[in-house]
Amino acid sequence: MRLVSFGPIGQERLGALIHDGRQIVDLNAADPAIPSTMLAFLNGNFWERTRRICADTSSLQGKAVVEAPHVRLGAPVPRPGQIICVGLNYKDHADEQGVPYPKAPLLFGKSPSAAGGPNDDVVYPADVSQLDYEVELGVIIGRKIGPRTAETGGRGDGGTGGSADAAQSAIRNPQSAIAGYCVFNDVSARCCQYGDKQWFRGKSFDTFAPFGPALVTPDEVPDPQNLALTTKVNGEVRQSSNTGQMIHRVEQILAHITRGLTLLPGDVIATGTPSGVGVFFKPPRLLKRGDVVELEVQGLGKLVNRIV
Repeated sequence: MRLVSFGPIGQERLGALIHDGRQIVDLNAADPAIPSTMLAFLNGNFWERTRRICADTSSLQGKAVVEAPHVRLGAPVPRPGQIICVGLNYKDHADEQGVPYPKAPLLFGKSPSAAGGPNDDVVYPADVSQLDYEVELGVIIGRKIGPRTAETGGRGDGGTGGSADAAQSAIRNPQSAIAGYCVFNDVSARCCQYGDKQWFRGKSFDTFAPFGPALVTPDEVPDPQNLALTTKVNGEVRQSSNTGQMIHRVEQILAHITRGLTLLPGDVIATGTPSGVGVFFKPPRLLKRGDVVELEVQGLGKLVNRIV
């Protein structure tokens, strides 16, 4: 199943792709019991209702079905609670820099306000001089997982509740907390990233986190560690690798994060980028206004972002 958020910025509604992505079912219009936003959906238990709708669309009509080419797709979670990224997580990316492989995942954050849709423009900030791309496998959290799993409250319960044993079970099996996968572009202002001596600002400008085009459920991704990733800039291939090159696998990343941090439904994990980013070409091949960046992860779809 492929869930999307569609509509104008700030007004996105929850939908499901049908007919090979040509149409979108407005899930709330089809069944008012299903929330109209992705975050509310992930904080509840509406999967079976949604699967039934997608399994038989013959009775849907009117406002419940939207022609996909006629609407904007937003990020699957337009305002995620957290965006947590992993640095230096591909063997080929470490090799191109001549640095050792990290013994544990290197974590950093991007501002949730950086989130954007799969075809939205990326704004080149006026005070930035080195703009770069990074194709990544994105992981969208669907259930509370971490030290506070057994608690209620926070940004929404969204978890299993229950005892500390339930929390430990979720930590041991983080894969069970994944709602789905997506393509993620970790847009980076290298001048700020390296000049600030920390990465947050250089990774967090508005529009610096396009992701999507859909939340693809795990049943459609039998092996997240065997997916081809590519980046093209103006049609030229810049990155071409496979998630099998990851130093730390998806489940290892989630287990590492949740030893001390609680993840909630709608949080997004960007799992690292392979070799071929612009800054490490000799000479560097960084982005310019007018460039079109296409990023694809096998089976998950494509992002197409223009730099403006």
